[in-house]
Amino acid sequence: MKRGYREEGFTVIELIIFFVILAVLAVFFVLQRMDLDSSFDDQSRKTAINAMYYNLTEVYHKKHGFYPIEITEDNLVGIDPDMLYDPYGLMIGDGDSDYRYEGLNCNKDNQCREFRLTSKLEKEDDYIVESSLD
Repeated sequence: MKRGYREEGFTVIELIIFFVILAVLAVFFVLQRMDLDSSFDDQSRKTAINAMYYNLTEVYHKKHGFYPIEITEDNLVGIDPDMLYDPYGLMIGDGDSDYRYEGLNCNKDNQCREFRLTSKLEKEDDYIVESSLD
């Protein structure tokens, strides 16, 4: 008696197609995840810059009547010191830090009338906030 051809399981072609579809979905998931992470990092950077801005204008300036020439943990005490560090752990103003502070219109005593805070963002142009002239 001759055995007939029986169809059981999957063919090699079906398995290849399944794994290709699975790989495409995995790549799509990873790309979406990276996009969400970048958006979250950008929002965190904006939050830190806004916290520094608020502290400089509502706390530091009201107490001293001017802005500092640079930001340090000692002169910006009204916020969590961790906010002065970018997502890579670099202090504001350090070499490659994503955060920059510039004291503007400063006198010889390093008392500034204005300032500019800048953060590099991943998905958008730089985020910049500036004080208004008194």
